[in-house]
Amino acid sequence: MPNNIKIKICGQNNPAIINHCLDLNIDYQGLIFYEKSPRFIDTDTLALINQYFKTYKSRFVGVFVNPSIDEIKNKLEVFDFDTIQLHGDEDQNFINELKSNFKKNIYKSISPEDFENTNLINVDQYLIEAKPSLTQMPGGNNQTWDWSDFKNSKKLPYILSGGLNVTNIKKAISLTGADFVDINSGVEEQPGEKSLTMIDGIISSIYN
Repeated sequence: MPNNIKIKICGQNNPAIINHCLDLNIDYQGLIFYEKSPRFIDTDTLALINQYFKTYKSRFVGVFVNPSIDEIKNKLEVFDFDTIQLHGDEDQNFINELKSNFKKNIYKSISPEDFENTNLINVDQYLIEAKPSLTQMPGGNNQTWDWSDFKNSKKLPYILSGGLNVTNIKKAISLTGADFVDINSGVEEQPGEKSLTMIDGIISSIYN
């Protein structure tokens, strides 16, 4: 396995787990601001994260679903994280408005099918995951997709996501050539509860 894989643990909501991940030098921590998610971060928890981890703001990603500009602004006033991740139906005009307003890195979730034909610009990383059904929540829903069929003819920067866990992550990286992975429910004992042991295990699996 290459040793330059960047790792993002998404759905972080426990300062002790975040601290452990930073100690392990895990690259990015994702904070979810979608109220229907079991990993939703409320304002009090966000203020606590700011108190503890303000100096690490470059390593935090705020995750939104069809937000307003004001919603993002309100979160950034509590904790000025460096990256905004979009998980809804946000279009090019909204992405351009974000870039203009906040001068932040922007990640945009996209299905593998749409990724190959995307014309979106002003996106720093495309987060590739299975397209949710009409009854599912936005996000990967712990679903894998056909990594062997992955194409990136435009050579766009991307993050591999969706259903990654200790048993499949090496295969997923090998088949896609990914150098950046996003892990969420694959390191949880139950929805919204990250496991230190599972995080240690998947990091060991990637690098060993």
